[in-house]
Amino acid sequence: MTGAESVAVLRATQRQLNAAHAVWLGMVAEVGSRGLDSQDEVVRLAAPDRWSADEVRTALRISAYTGNELLDFAWAVVRRFPKLHAAMAAGELSIERARVIHFWVRDMTDEHANTVIDEVLGHCSIDADRPWTSEQIGARCRKLGIQLDPDWAQRRFAEAHRERRVICWRNEDGTATLAAQNQDPARVAAAIARVRKLADDAKRAGDPRPVDHLRSEIALNLLDGTYADFTDEQILAHLATTRPTDDETDEVDETDAGEEFPPEPEQEPEPEAEPEAEPEAEAEAEPEAAPEPEPAPKPQPEPAPMARSPHHGVQLTAKVSTLLGIDRDPAELAGQGPIHAEYARDLAQQLSAGQWRFAVTGPDGYAVSSGLVNARPIDWPKRRADDHGIVDLLIPATLLQALLDQTVTSPQIALWHPVLVEIGRQHLLATAGTDRDDPDNPAGPPTPEDPNDARRRFPRQGLRRDTQLRMTTCQAPGCRLPAARSEIDHTIDHARGGLTLAGNLGPLCEHDHDLKTKGGWQLIRLGHDRVRWITRLGAVYDVEIPPLIEPDPPGRPRAPGEDRQPPRPAPDEPAA
Repeated sequence: MTGAESVAVLRATQRQLNAAHAVWLGMVAEVGSRGLDSQDEVVRLAAPDRWSADEVRTALRISAYTGNELLDFAWAVVRRFPKLHAAMAAGELSIERARVIHFWVRDMTDEHANTVIDEVLGHCSIDADRPWTSEQIGARCRKLGIQLDPDWAQRRFAEAHRERRVICWRNEDGTATLAAQNQDPARVAAAIARVRKLADDAKRAGDPRPVDHLRSEIALNLLDGTYADFTDEQILAHLATTRPTDDETDEVDETDAGEEFPPEPEQEPEPEAEPEAEPEAEAEAEPEAAPEPEPAPKPQPEPAPMARSPHHGVQLTAKVSTLLGIDRDPAELAGQGPIHAEYARDLAQQLSAGQWRFAVTGPDGYAVSSGLVNARPIDWPKRRADDHGIVDLLIPATLLQALLDQTVTSPQIALWHPVLVEIGRQHLLATAGTDRDDPDNPAGPPTPEDPNDARRRFPRQGLRRDTQLRMTTCQAPGCRLPAARSEIDHTIDHARGGLTLAGNLGPLCEHDHDLKTKGGWQLIRLGHDRVRWITRLGAVYDVEIPPLIEPDPPGRPRAPGEDRQPPRPAPDEPAA
């Protein structure tokens, strides 16, 4: 091919891709329109219902949010604005430009939306006389919308504001981003202005940190409760105590290069009083004045409240071997994903005052015992009731035994000895059937064998904790909501005789719990490591409950005393 011919092929394949996307969106809308099929007829809905997007997101292995957005977009293109779908099928409209048009016209009346579509559609094709970029299309849609309906922008603002929320997401480099969406712009301006002022005041007082770092520290401390009940003066005083030393940082604040922080205006000096004339010799001496009383000392400012985060919603899951420095395997931060080992070790120490739980795993990586840990590494902070952080410690039984037998030793392991001893005692009691009436039993007093417990509607705290340890996320397809923020579901519904036992319990988020109980989906437990979902359209999906400790990847060095786990059997293969 010549160069010109390669360009022609590129444009032709783009048109083919546009047509393929039209077929794809048509099938998304078709799946979203299907109701519960009967044996004799196909049921189509007049519009997608609450559960329609779940069929889409499960079939395509996407998140619930993405599934809802995709179905809304496909339904609008295929059913509400068929001109867009026809242009895509003809190869003239790309899915990217269709998304831009949909974003702007979805809130307009059908009449105004079609007027806008007729105006811009002729500029969307790569073969058009005057093709527009996506930015040009969006700008024209917005301008036409305001011209056609001046109240449209006001309605759009009000509707967006009703959907305001605070969200976060994980970045590819391991950091996270926090955002408050669709907020009142005046309040956003006031909030960011306060954060900026506090950061600027700290810089004026000599804080060497970059101003963006200070703003980040202040904003997060205000949100996570570290600065609860603090005045602005107390915030600045606390920031002064956390300044890095010259040895700790040599960072140059490039973002501050153009910013100046003028000193606070000084008070003008009092004019010096003119010397008094000496009294004449003939004048009678005046009696000495009584000494003025010393001014009362200024009241000392009240001490600032303790500046520490309550760690709401912070849940760390890490292998004990990683926290001990035996390996550098990734840990997991609930709702955020994997984190590197060094960050996990620092975070574990920060969460020392939170609740610590443990799970000892067998050769397959699944828990064989679990419980609470009251001990902490030597010289680490002890448990506090006002710290809501959670640390889940995972350790294979073989490694636990090796550490307790001192087969593996190091200074770090010595610091963790009280924790290892307590985990070992509880694991022995759970697996060896030791007398629970022993008053020295760290697991606490024996739990009475109440025959009514299995009939309880809600599990007791210990069973709930054990369920969250065994299954760390919602067990629905593709859902990653942490188990701690999910509901504990009876696989066989309690109302239908399902027992409140470990084998019949699992975490489901609120939406997927309703999907099972109200949306016509069925959940079947196939064992401790797998569940099966059957949708209302009859599609079948198996979801694996992953082991707490995954099998080692090829080439990973094995820690001393650590058994390498066998590979997982394929879904259709029987376990050995």
